[in-house]
Amino acid sequence: MSKDSPRFIENGRFHEMKIIFYLIPVLFAAFQVPAAPPGMIWDIGGSGYFDGTNTKYSIEKGLVGVDLRQKDPLCPTGLGHLASGRDPVKTIRFLFSLDGAEEAWLHISWNPGGSGAEQFDVLCNNMSAGKSSLMDGSAAPYKDMSERFRVKLQQGDNQIHLLHLSGDGLRFDNVALCLFPDPGLLPLPLNPNLKFPTLSSYEAEIREKGVILQSPDILLFSPKKREREALIIFDHVGRAYGELYRIVGRRPRYKIVIYHFSEGSPHAFGGTSDCTIWYGYENLALEKQEEWVKHQVPHVSGYIEEMAHNFVAATYATFGWEAIGAILGTKATEKIAGNTILARHNSETRNLQAQTFNRYVASGYVFPADIAPNLCDRIHSHILWECERKYGENFWPDLFREIAKEYERLKSAESLADSDKVRNERYRITLECFDKLPGLKFKEILERLQISLTTDVKSLHPTNPGWNRRFLP
Repeated sequence: MSKDSPRFIENGRFHEMKIIFYLIPVLFAAFQVPAAPPGMIWDIGGSGYFDGTNTKYSIEKGLVGVDLRQKDPLCPTGLGHLASGRDPVKTIRFLFSLDGAEEAWLHISWNPGGSGAEQFDVLCNNMSAGKSSLMDGSAAPYKDMSERFRVKLQQGDNQIHLLHLSGDGLRFDNVALCLFPDPGLLPLPLNPNLKFPTLSSYEAEIREKGVILQSPDILLFSPKKREREALIIFDHVGRAYGELYRIVGRRPRYKIVIYHFSEGSPHAFGGTSDCTIWYGYENLALEKQEEWVKHQVPHVSGYIEEMAHNFVAATYATFGWEAIGAILGTKATEKIAGNTILARHNSETRNLQAQTFNRYVASGYVFPADIAPNLCDRIHSHILWECERKYGENFWPDLFREIAKEYERLKSAESLADSDKVRNERYRITLECFDKLPGLKFKEILERLQISLTTDVKSLHPTNPGWNRRFLP
């Protein structure tokens, strides 16, 4: 076994793990499922062990035991008050076993919430490993914290305790124990509220054999009978992920999880929520896709657009409802899965957006009455395409560099609580970022087109009865 083979915990013990590589002649001569980082001992978020409901684990005098020697242990999503009506979690105790002594690193990603002076202590086998930073949630609401603690592990059973020292409640993004000190090597966690986190839970829902394709950033669930097609889609979606990351510069909050369900299933609705993409079996039927039949390119624009929305959501940038994500998805798809059919469809979409925009201007800056209100972001999409054409090919990377500088401000808007207020604050900050691009004068463009500089389009609630079809409050 190579020293670079990934390792994992099974029944609480540390083992080597063989990775199975899938090969398809000609199409996938060089394709392989990427491995997890070597040296991972356990990964609470990445293994789906967080209980997003904070109701399924037992609390005994403030203590929650997470026994990693058991199958599918459940872990609180933080410390302090986590669920209404439940006792606060004062201590979390992780139990696990190793085949030999190790020196390791405990990586904890967390945020202080919107209030309270939050801090916790770390003990490993009753020896102090250090305290976290003291972070005031009121002064720095929801600020992302990344802490690491050096721990000495022994052969056999080990315990790590996290003790809440102060504050009213903090939240974890991940807790992982590994042999490497660099937190940048950690894979993203799974969404703690994932509905079908395991192959067995997915198979129980689809009532047939399934398969999971996995990379450090993406999980794709498919019926076993469509594994070959799933591999083809997985390859294209994985490359699109890299292109979106190149543009945005920040990964989504969680691993992207792609589900496929049979036709008629309530889960096959074709959309995304919290880094989860929900599609039907028909998306795997490549033999029925014109792009595949004519060009041997799968129809993946939907997957990539939904994935792009999650990249944008991770930055907290807010403008034009789904316009930014849709455009980034289009650009990534054109690069990864370009073909004449896709090019024709994208050209038709942009022409339709331009026609709608021209009608909007001609009618005195009123959105056309015969177009569904949930399509009002056609106006924003057209503006963004025109801005990109004016600015040049670095438009999106330059914009997201400015957005990255404002990440803490954008994220902390969450403390405003009211969804409209949160969205509008992020909208205003995002417009500032647009306006920093040399020569663009984005706010002047919006003012000329009678689009609000303070109120996001979703906060106008255009799909509610009575919307006046204008973009001013």
